[in-house]
Amino acid sequence: MGMKMKKSWVLPVLAAGMLAAGLAGCEKKDPYGLSAKDPVTITIWHYYNGVQKEGFDQLVQTFNESEGREKGIIVEAFSKGSIDDLSQAVTDSIDKKIGSDPVPDVFAAYADKVYEIDQRDMAVDLSKYLTADEIGEYVDAYIEEGRFDGSEGIKVFPVAKSTEVFAINKTDWDKFAEATGETDAAFSSWEGITRVAEKYYKWTDSLTETPDDGKAFFGRDAFANYIIVGSLQLGHEIFRVENGTVIMDFDRTTMKRLWDNYYIPYVNGYFGAFGKFRSDDVKTGQLAAFVGSTSGFAYFPTSVTLEDGTSYPIESKVYPLPNFSGTEPCAVQQGAGMMILKSEEKREYAASIFLKWFTGVDNNIRFSVSSGYLPVKKEAGVKERLETVLAENGEEDAAGENLLIGLETANKYQLYTTKPFEGGDQARAILNATMADKARDDRETVLSLMAQGMSREEAVEQFTEESNFEQWYEHTKEQLETIIGE
Repeated sequence: MGMKMKKSWVLPVLAAGMLAAGLAGCEKKDPYGLSAKDPVTITIWHYYNGVQKEGFDQLVQTFNESEGREKGIIVEAFSKGSIDDLSQAVTDSIDKKIGSDPVPDVFAAYADKVYEIDQRDMAVDLSKYLTADEIGEYVDAYIEEGRFDGSEGIKVFPVAKSTEVFAINKTDWDKFAEATGETDAAFSSWEGITRVAEKYYKWTDSLTETPDDGKAFFGRDAFANYIIVGSLQLGHEIFRVENGTVIMDFDRTTMKRLWDNYYIPYVNGYFGAFGKFRSDDVKTGQLAAFVGSTSGFAYFPTSVTLEDGTSYPIESKVYPLPNFSGTEPCAVQQGAGMMILKSEEKREYAASIFLKWFTGVDNNIRFSVSSGYLPVKKEAGVKERLETVLAENGEEDAAGENLLIGLETANKYQLYTTKPFEGGDQARAILNATMADKARDDRETVLSLMAQGMSREEAVEQFTEESNFEQWYEHTKEQLETIIGE
């Protein structure tokens, strides 16, 4: 109660002060020449869609009606589709390609893109518009991501982050757990998930007369993260960037462990990937669990619809990202930041004012609750602070739990993101595809052999041989070496 009293005392004093200033008739001169009478319009391009776009648009409107109006800043935000579409649109504008839009003031970007634009000397150094105290309010790892030329300059403004979580269809898991005595303790390690997936396949197989028709248990979104973070969990950073040079550490033993906990269960049918995203696979009942981004959790289905049309409601539950057993917990740090393109100081400064406002604790938490992204300031990451807002918004459900688990990960895990380097995008694309695509193709072969009457054990034999791994390993390593020029 004391707090409330205090507040009501402060307001009249402030109002009186403002009144006095108003009476004196002097509009406080802005250091960069911003003025409410002559507002400047800032354009922002982003890749938010659906609920995330709605949440962002609402905050932009709030800014325009409050601080923006007061200072003379109008923000106009545009969604440019996916992150790749956005990236292309920015490049086209900078290159003045025919039919492209004028260059925006601000756009959402990953460090790789910012690095590319910074090479053209077009990225604003944000430390010019932020005090040391302001910089200190942001999670250190998020600020670090924006420093990549060895100087103290910050080229990426952190606005909303995400990491990965393990999400499960609790309804179907409970039936399995009750029948087999399994517990969710298995979800803390990749080895545990691999073991449970085999058991789940065999249990679902036993429910019908047909042999080898078990169901896959687990799937993975953003496969490159499994390889990059998994390798780091096992003590090997695949791409270490030092003074702009890449040192590659593609360790054979580590890759074998990653292979044994993805490729092997996949060709056996214990893991799977069917639709565009793994949440689609949970929706169709083809998977029970997956690892995906906290910001994608909004799409976790509330019901399952099977091939024959039958449908039933499901509950979901979220867990922290699994690690390899006996390793230090690491998780990916992702979610694009905002980059300000060089223009005139007044515009750059106006853009920085909006970004500071957007990442203010209350505003940022509001966006987090609507989008599943994690807030970027240390204070916003305090569990109690978030719980209060969730309770006020009636979000104490799975979406709220997802955010809290995401924050717990951000606080307790080593968060990791690869530093940008020449060809970084291509290298990531290779890691995203080689093992995952091979697993899918080889599973198809296994299924066709089974359709010809071969047993599953027999059909997978040729794929589980050591030589198959060796071949994949050498081929992938060679492709990576070509890109980074080793």
